[in-house]
Amino acid sequence: MAENTTENMAMNYERVEFESEGATLRGRLYRPAKATTDASAIVMAHGFSVLAAWLDDFATDFAQAGFAVLVFDHRNFGESDGTPRYGFDNLLQVRGYRDAISFLEKQPGVDKQKIAVWGESATSLVAQFIAVLDNRVRALIAFTPVCGNSATKFDESPEKFEWSRQNWLSLDLSTVPVRELAVRMSRLHEGEGPVVVEGGAAVSYVTRMRKKYATDWSNQVFILQRKLEAQFNEQRLPARHLKVPTLFVIAKDDEVPLCELATNRRCFDLIDAPKQLTEITGGHFGLGYRGTEPYAQAMGAAIKFLHSTFG
Repeated sequence: MAENTTENMAMNYERVEFESEGATLRGRLYRPAKATTDASAIVMAHGFSVLAAWLDDFATDFAQAGFAVLVFDHRNFGESDGTPRYGFDNLLQVRGYRDAISFLEKQPGVDKQKIAVWGESATSLVAQFIAVLDNRVRALIAFTPVCGNSATKFDESPEKFEWSRQNWLSLDLSTVPVRELAVRMSRLHEGEGPVVVEGGAAVSYVTRMRKKYATDWSNQVFILQRKLEAQFNEQRLPARHLKVPTLFVIAKDDEVPLCELATNRRCFDLIDAPKQLTEITGGHFGLGYRGTEPYAQAMGAAIKFLHSTFG
């Protein structure tokens, strides 16, 4: 369902919603201001504890560059339905991307043959999975990808990923017990559990975004854990199976433990597809600030990549 709004009329901005795994997911559909033909499109979802509204600058700039952009809140987050609130579930997020693509395909003015997926941080891993598993995806952009660290073991055999490929659609999650692990996104005095991202950069980022956007954000997140043959949060699994044009934007000074530079480079090297690597400075959160050099470098690389991929 799409509903016209007077917000951001220059981009023909709409609030949208669609169903996914029994829950309503909500987001925003941005359209190019002067589109004369069906537009190439980008599906975007937020990272670990961020919200769709916080991606407005990215989405607006992609739309200004000529792309249709669907941005949505993951299940359990932001304006989307689902419980537990702020429950992070990788497999449900993969399926959420699937349903977002299905929704986008039905919208007028969108070229179904030119759909890219975009993800940042933890959701860059989800985007990698859907780019492998769903053949409607024609390109992938990963900002500050989560590929692991020196302790990450890279599989030499394909069995685990093949299990994921065979079961990502059919697995009935109601039959799989789930455990909730309480964590805190940053070292704010909100919530309980271990801190996912230490340091002042994370605190500065979420503080700034909370002031910029009037959203119901939570520092408390619950990682939903299931015992499966293969996990959809195993960082090393999807990269070697990617077959679509891929852009990685890596922060050389990324402070997030699972975004280690050497491992991210190794992950990129595994990709057997047309690929581009852009390395920036500014840490994990630097490219999130519009008007800064890291933001300009990341978005410049992404827009150039999409134009060269889709024409």
